[in-house]
Amino acid sequence: MRIAVLGATGATGRHVVAIALERGHEVVALARRPDALSDLAHDRLTTEKADVRAPDTITSACRDVDAVISALGISKGGPADTLSAGARAVADAKPPRLAWMGSFGAGASRHRAGPLYDFTLRRVLGDGFADKEAADEIVAGPHSTVFHPVMLTGKPAANTTRVVALDALERSWRFMPPRIARADVAAAMVGEIENPAHAGRTVAVF
Repeated sequence: MRIAVLGATGATGRHVVAIALERGHEVVALARRPDALSDLAHDRLTTEKADVRAPDTITSACRDVDAVISALGISKGGPADTLSAGARAVADAKPPRLAWMGSFGAGASRHRAGPLYDFTLRRVLGDGFADKEAADEIVAGPHSTVFHPVMLTGKPAANTTRVVALDALERSWRFMPPRIARADVAAAMVGEIENPAHAGRTVAVF
């Protein structure tokens, strides 16, 4: 498959790129600074300069692919509409498959991890909290899977990931949700693109 990765230079995006390449896919890595991926050089990896502030750079790159995976994040002190801007650019491309990374506790999963976590997440995300919800709504559709991972860590993959549709999630966390490695989230998103099991739904990843 030919997969475009948005937010490819981020902490989770780099895992997405590496895992997709390991599984034999052709990857188009989209980033404001493509040179930041020089250490991942591969004959099936193409890097393209793309920026949510120039949405055509994203839309055009996402048209000629089989799927898009977004690990786009919010930069501290960056514009409050970064995610929704990226979401609109991807949605305009109408990719055949999309895996979009949101956050557990924002949007459709709000209040599923208790008031303490809600308060903490709002403080951490600031204005980006509402932007995450808006972005999820923009990309929602029959060919999209929106991922809401719990608290992310940089630890090695544990390979014990559970991906459960929110409308089928029978549990919540009273105080704080568990933690999950970014590598595990990346693997789950690539897996969903390869074998769609939750198309059209928002899923919790833990």
